[in-house]
Amino acid sequence: MAKQRSYWFGRKRVGWGIGPTSWQGWAIMAAYSALMIASTKVGFFRAHPMWEAALMVSLTFALFAVMFVTYDRSERL
Repeated sequence: MAKQRSYWFGRKRVGWGIGPTSWQGWAIMAAYSALMIASTKVGFFRAHPMWEAALMVSLTFALFAVMFVTYDRSERL
């Protein structure tokens, strides 16, 4: 038998976009939030705002990549 694939993100019930639908999705969102907050507290990044911006953009692209790979596309209307 084929293994059932679990999706971490799915279409929102109300509104536009996608959101976490499993504990793995919520863990990714929590890690992303924690890393974004931590990046503003690190002294090196305060002294070099371009590095802070580059880190935040990189984290956001990584989040979008994970969301794209683990998104349930079968729920489309």
